[in-house]
Amino acid sequence: MWILQRNRDTLLATTLLACAVYGQESNLPPEEPGVFKTQANATIDAPIDVVWNALLDFPSYPDWNPFVRSQVLASDLFIPLDDQSNPVAGQKLIINVQTPPLDPPVDADTPSDPLHAQMSYENITVLEGAPTYRCAWKQIMIVDALLNATRWQALSTLEDGRTYYEAREVYSGSLATTLESTLGEGLQQGFDVQASELKAYVEGA
Repeated sequence: MWILQRNRDTLLATTLLACAVYGQESNLPPEEPGVFKTQANATIDAPIDVVWNALLDFPSYPDWNPFVRSQVLASDLFIPLDDQSNPVAGQKLIINVQTPPLDPPVDADTPSDPLHAQMSYENITVLEGAPTYRCAWKQIMIVDALLNATRWQALSTLEDGRTYYEAREVYSGSLATTLESTLGEGLQQGFDVQASELKAYVEGA
C-alpha cells in the first residue's frame, strides 16, 4: 500500500512539474472524490490532431497498447459494430484489459496473459474533438454504489507545438477499496505504460 501511495505521489508531482515547466494547465475536468485514482501523462512530439486520431483509432490498439489489448465499439446489446472507425458519445465499448499490463513493446500478435485479462463493458460518456480534445468512458455497473469509475483522457497543445496527453480515473463505491488492494498497482502500471507507448507509437509513425 505504501509503495502504491508513493507511486501516486510521485506521478502527481511529475504532472505538476510538467505543467509548471510548460506553463500548461490541465485539460482534464475537475477531479471527483473517490477512494483512489490512477493517472498518467506524456509529452508527445506530434500535432494534437495526430495524437487525437491515434487515441480514437481503437482497431490499432492491439498494435501498440500493452494495457488495453482491444477496445471495440458495440451496440446496446454489446454486439460488435461493423464500423469501428467513428466512435461517438453514447456508444458502448467492450474493452479487453491486461492488469498488470504486458511488457512492451507489443503488436497484434503478442499473446495475452489469460491470468491477468479482464473484460470491461463501458459507455462512451464524452467525446469532444477540437477545440476541447477530451474523451471519457464509464464502466457499466448495475449499481454505481458498488463501483463508479470514469476514465478521462485529454490533450492540449504546448507552447512548443508538442502535445500534452493526460489520463485519469477515479474509483469510488463499496468495491473500490478491494479493487485498490488487488489491482490498484497494476492499474497504475497500465496507465503509465499506455501513456509511454502512445507516445512511442505516434512519434514512430
